[in-house]
Amino acid sequence: MLIQPRADDEKTIMGLFSLVPDLKDVNHLNAAMKAYKKENYFLYFFQDEPHDPITGLLGYELYQKQVILVRRVIVTPGWPKKATQAQMLTDLQERYPERTLVGTFDTQTAIDKWRKHY
Repeated sequence: MLIQPRADDEKTIMGLFSLVPDLKDVNHLNAAMKAYKKENYFLYFFQDEPHDPITGLLGYELYQKQVILVRRVIVTPGWPKKATQAQMLTDLQERYPERTLVGTFDTQTAIDKWRKHY
């Protein structure tokens, strides 16, 4: 399930972002954090059940009226990556059934694999 982070979850978000190789640089990390404070940009935590640990982070942009641009799909180490990514994308699509999910260079492969089974 997708859960909207609270204002005091910034350190958790930064920790999940640090799992992405290009965000290990503090300047890139700060730029990413700033980007998600813009209008139409969203971050959501993912967890399987309400009392389970957070197992992922999903970042997306509502682009125009028909598109969701998935910018980040991050899964914590130790969790099944493909299954967790697929559930995150499914939850997002169910949240916005009238929109189409598309990806960036980094996320399109995960979306293509998900789309084959969705």
